Amino acid sequence: MSHFKSNLELLWKVSEPLAAKMEAYYDNVGAPTKIGMFNLEPSRGELTTVRYENGEQSFFLHSPYDPAREAEQYAKAALEGAGDGNFNVFFGMGLGYGVQEVLRQLPADHRAFVFEPHWDLFYLAFCHADLSTMLTRPQTTVTCDPSVQGAMTQYMNLFELASFKGVRMFSNPTFDRLPGAEYFDEFAQRIRYEITAVGGNVQTLMVMGEMQQMNIILNFPHVLDNPPFAHLISKFAGKPAIIVSAGPSLDKNMHLLTEAYDRALIIAVDTAVKPLLAKGILPHVVVTGDPQEENARHLKGVDLPETYFIVEPQCPVAAVNRWSGPKFICTFHDNMMRWVDRVLGDRGRVVVWGSVAVMAYDVAVKLGADPIVFIGQDLSFPEGKTYTSGTIFETEDKQEMSVAELTKRGTTLIDQTDIYGNTVKTNRQMFAYFNFLKNRFQHPEVANRTIINASEGGILQSERVTVLPLRETIDQYMASPFDVREILDKAQRAGNPINYTNLLIELDTLIVSFRESLEFCEKGIEAVKLTLAAIEADEGTTATRRAVIENYNRMIHLRKQLARNREAEKMIELANQSGIFSFAQGVKSIKMPEDGPNNEFMKRSCYHYHTLYVSTRDAVMRIIPPFEAARETARQQAEKAKVPVAG
Repeated sequence: MSHFKSNLELLWKVSEPLAAKMEAYYDNVGAPTKIGMFNLEPSRGELTTVRYENGEQSFFLHSPYDPAREAEQYAKAALEGAGDGNFNVFFGMGLGYGVQEVLRQLPADHRAFVFEPHWDLFYLAFCHADLSTMLTRPQTTVTCDPSVQGAMTQYMNLFELASFKGVRMFSNPTFDRLPGAEYFDEFAQRIRYEITAVGGNVQTLMVMGEMQQMNIILNFPHVLDNPPFAHLISKFAGKPAIIVSAGPSLDKNMHLLTEAYDRALIIAVDTAVKPLLAKGILPHVVVTGDPQEENARHLKGVDLPETYFIVEPQCPVAAVNRWSGPKFICTFHDNMMRWVDRVLGDRGRVVVWGSVAVMAYDVAVKLGADPIVFIGQDLSFPEGKTYTSGTIFETEDKQEMSVAELTKRGTTLIDQTDIYGNTVKTNRQMFAYFNFLKNRFQHPEVANRTIINASEGGILQSERVTVLPLRETIDQYMASPFDVREILDKAQRAGNPINYTNLLIELDTLIVSFRESLEFCEKGIEAVKLTLAAIEADEGTTATRRAVIENYNRMIHLRKQLARNREAEKMIELANQSGIFSFAQGVKSIKMPEDGPNNEFMKRSCYHYHTLYVSTRDAVMRIIPPFEAARETARQQAEKAKVPVAG
C-alpha cells in the first residue's frame, strides 16, 4: 500500500519546499520498492522492512519478523536511557517506526528533530510508511538534507532559548552501520558545541533576539518601499562574481578590481567598504545582516548612490536609513522575518552563519554566479594582522588589531596551514566559518560551478576550491564584459507588489493580540497579589484553603492566556527571553513536595509568576508602539497605491 499521497498532503502543510521536491521526484520515479542500495521487503508482521545491500554487506534496518514490536522495544529502551531535556534529536529514521513510537510518548511541548541524510531511504519511507505522527506533531522538524550544516541550520530554526531545558539524542546502532554515519557524529558534536555556546552566552543571545525583532519592525518602511532580493535570484547565472572580505590579504590585490568592474559582479561585505573606497573602488553590491549597532559603524559616512544594498531588516535602523543607494530586502527567515515572509511573500532567503562573508557567499550562489571568487577571505591572521588596512578598527578606533594584541588579551588561537603550506594563526570563530564554508561548497546547488580562492593568503582551501591569484583569475575567467548595472536595475524595476488589505488585517490581528496579552498580564499580576494575600490569611479552614487554591490555580492558568495568537506569542517571547528564562529557571528550582503543593511552595511560585507577568507586560508595552507605527506606514502606502482600506 502506498502512503505517498497522504504523506504529501501533510507535508505541504509543514514544508512546501520539501513537498515540492517530493512531488517532482514522484512524477519521475513513482513509488518504487527499491532505490539505490535500499530494498523494501515484507516482514512476518503487518509492517514492511527494508534491506541495505552494497555488494559487500547486507542487513535489515528493521526486524524481518515484527517491526512494530521492535519499535516498541526501541522506544522503551531509548526513553529510559535518554536522560533529561526537552529538545529531542533523532539520528536516522529508517522507515520511521521507532522514531514515531518515541514521538508518540514525548510530552506535547517537547521539540523533536529527525535527521535522515539518506535521500533514497527517506523517499522509500515517504512512499511506503505512514509518517502521519511525524508530520503532524507540533514542534517537529524532519530533514533529509545531506549536509551537516544544512541540518544544523534547520535545527537552530527549531531551537528556542527561553524554553530550552537540554537536548536528548536518540541513535540506532543499525542506522550507524550505513554509509555516511560520520554525519551523525559530526552533527552531534555541532549540537553539543551549540549547547556549550548557549550555556556561556545566554544573556547575549537573549539581547540579540530582542534586538533583531525590534530592528525588523523599525525597518518595516524599508521592507515595504524596496523590492525583495528574490527578484535577483538566478539573474547572474553563469556570470562571475567576486566576494570582497576585509582579511589582511586584501591589501595585496584589491587594486585589480578596477579591471574587473565590467566583467564581474563585485560584492563587498560591510567591513570591506571603507578600505575599498580609500582606494577609489566602488563595489556593485554591499551586503549586511548584523543587528548590532557597532556593526553599523562600518557604513557610517558612506555615500554610494549607485551601489546596491542587499540588507536583512534585522540590521540597525541607522545603517539602513543612511544608505543613499538602491536596496534589495532579503530574509534569513528566522524570528519575525518568518511572519514577514508569510504575509508579504518570501523576500528571498539567504543563509547566514555568524559571518557576513557567509551571507555574501550565499547571495552569490542564489544569484547563479559562476565562478564565485573570494578575495580578502583569509579566515586567519597572516603576517600577524587581523584585518586589511583602512577598516574602522584602525582608522576610527585607533586600536591595535594584531595577533600579538589578541595573545596579550588571552584570546585562544589555533595553528592552521595556509594555502602556501605555512603555519598561520586563527581563532575558533574564524575556524568555525572555514568549516561552515567547506560544507557549503559540497552542496548540490554549486556542484557544477567553479569556486576560486583568489585571496592570496589565509586558509580557505578544499577539494572544491581552486586556489588562484586574482590576476590569473581575471585573465582566465573574466574575459567577456557585461552590463552589471543593467541586470541590477532591471531587477529593481520589478517593484514590490504587496497585498495591503491582507497586510493591514495581519497587523491589526497582532496588535489586538498584544493588547489582550497586556490585559492578561495585569490580571496575572493581580492574581499573584491575591494568592499571596490568601496564603497569609490561610487559617487551615476549608474556606481559607479553598481561597488559596482557587487564586493559585487562576494565577497559573492565566499564563496560558498570555497570547492566543501563536505568531503574537512568538514575538512576545522573543521580546522577553530574559524574563521567560528567569521564570523557567526559577520554577524549575522549586521542588514539588511529595504530598502536593503547600503554602511555602505556592508562595515561592508566586514570586516567579510575578516576574513572568511583569516582564511580559513590559516587553509587550515596548513592542506595541513600533507595530502601530508599522501599521500606520502600511496604511499610508496603501493609500499611495490607491488600495481601499477600512478603519
